[in-house]
Amino acid sequence: MGKNSVIKTLGKRIGNVVLHRLLIEYTTRPESIHHLQSEEKTYRDQAVIDSREYNWNEGDKELLKEKAIEFINSIGTKKYPDLNFPSDEIERFIEEEIISLKL
Repeated sequence: MGKNSVIKTLGKRIGNVVLHRLLIEYTTRPESIHHLQSEEKTYRDQAVIDSREYNWNEGDKELLKEKAIEFINSIGTKKYPDLNFPSDEIERFIEEEIISLKL
């Protein structure tokens, strides 16, 4: 896979990690928390694998951030219309995830 393709995939994975993290925080269904945590871990593990394929410059990181935000906005509003996530929190979680991946 080329780097642009990996950026798209990794952006979606980061978006999934952050989306699940937000769902854990804002869910009205406590019985779902364990399942959400398991999915968050799975997406994070996949993101770690994808992130090791290339070296990432600041421009790449910005693209990853954009892809992750697009994914969260697209999926979040379709699948979870009753939940409203603060955009500053979304960006903060994405930045934390990028840092944790050591990009």
